[in-house]
Amino acid sequence: MKHLVANSRKQFILETLKKTGGIKISELAEKLGKSRMTITRDLDELAKDGLLLRVHGGAVSNISRGYEPPYFSRKGLRTVAKQAIANMANELITEGNTLILDVGSSTRELAQLLKKRKNLTVITPSLEHAMELAGNSLIKLIVTGGIVRVGEMSIIGPISENTINEFNVDKAFIGAGGIDLKAGLTEYNTEDAQVKKSIIGNCKQSIVLADSTKLGNVTFSKVIPLEKIDILITDSEADPSFINGLEGKGIKVIIAK
Repeated sequence: MKHLVANSRKQFILETLKKTGGIKISELAEKLGKSRMTITRDLDELAKDGLLLRVHGGAVSNISRGYEPPYFSRKGLRTVAKQAIANMANELITEGNTLILDVGSSTRELAQLLKKRKNLTVITPSLEHAMELAGNSLIKLIVTGGIVRVGEMSIIGPISENTINEFNVDKAFIGAGGIDLKAGLTEYNTEDAQVKKSIIGNCKQSIVLADSTKLGNVTFSKVIPLEKIDILITDSEADPSFINGLEGKGIKVIIAK
């Protein structure tokens, strides 16, 4: 983790803030192997860009739990980790499976892998995922109806929920805004959260794809308690103590490497 370049340091600072709500210059200097002066400069630049609030000795987050980072920006973050997660998820799928593929940047990586599969039925409330899969005639693709969230490319509302409620599927691959030991699975947008509830209520096995930056994070809208999640796939940077907490709740955790 030490000696990260400036942009990587700033990303680490923002991800830490999202999890903890506050950080100290001394702690960041030790973790990143940089001087207090360098960390102070990083915090000042992030504060100037409106990404955090400076306080004596450190910084605090100024981002509301209801703030949803734009989808186009999330797609470009932690791509290697998300690809590793998608590879592990793909290994859980066998020919003949019926699936629901939720919206999100991690599930998008899985959609790209599914383009090469055959003899699957895939239901999705994502226009982007649907476009990825539409060219494969060996996959039966079902797209939910409903209202399109421009920018997110997700399909929301009662029509989308009712479509999902018409089916019983083997596996659902679900994205998340946050995974917290107390708050459970949460999402930024209330309407997306409602669609996820329908997804989880109509699958035999619920599999959440969440990179380590989502762990310990709480966003605006509650989806489900952790006990309703069967499997969580995350990356190797996940906090071992957090993983132990998840496993203590009966969730099978798969670490993608």
